Amino acid sequence: MAFLCYFRDAVVFYAHLDMLSLSCAILEMLSNFFMLMWICYHFLQMSSDDSSDESDDFFKIVLSGAMLAQIYCDMYLDKNPPRTSTTSGMGWLLETLNTPGECHTQLRMSNEIFEDIHGLLVERYGLKPSYHMSTYEMLAMFLFTCAGNESSRKVQNRFKHSGETWSRKFDEVLNSLMAMAKDFIRPKDPNFPTVHRRIRDDRRAFPHFKDCIGALDGTHIRVSLAPDEQVRYIGKTGIATQKCLNSL
Repeated sequence: MAFLCYFRDAVVFYAHLDMLSLSCAILEMLSNFFMLMWICYHFLQMSSDDSSDESDDFFKIVLSGAMLAQIYCDMYLDKNPPRTSTTSGMGWLLETLNTPGECHTQLRMSNEIFEDIHGLLVERYGLKPSYHMSTYEMLAMFLFTCAGNESSRKVQNRFKHSGETWSRKFDEVLNSLMAMAKDFIRPKDPNFPTVHRRIRDDRRAFPHFKDCIGALDGTHIRVSLAPDEQVRYIGKTGIATQKCLNSL
């Protein structure tokens, strides 16, 4: 009966909360309920000496459930209070878009390109808003981070979101951009029927790179040499390496 009264009061109190707060409240309520059962068990145990081993095991499981619910609530639902500021992240973005030239300065693209990319990501590549953040702000956070090589701390301060939120939204925008890249960054002819003229006209390069379809780049690979042979292979890395030319 006491639990039913507690449940009724909890439902009335948490009826106005959003889904996240309601989930936190439900877990907290379950945790309190488990603890209440544990207290009742101890009270009954003190008043009766014929308790069985089965009841001991049962209430140990109940206590474990209460502890797990409390741990989950503390780790994932009982978060730090939100950042407060006179200018929110979306407010800063609107001010940036409405100031001539400021969008290019902060996000490294014009207002028109920003709007076009946003429209593509939302309509065709699965970028979706969340309860507390629009897709415009998500894209702006991503561009602000990449355009100025900004740290997580600075982005958190600029857009007034936690590091966990920034990381999650950055990943969502990145996944949408990678899906878009497959449609825009691709060869004109996937069969590569022609050879680049610089390779075709070079008698030394043509035999080796006539089938090259992508980039040429060099890399240093660590090598194992005798001590008296290592000196001429040591470069700026401080270890013996051999430079190799890679092609795709």
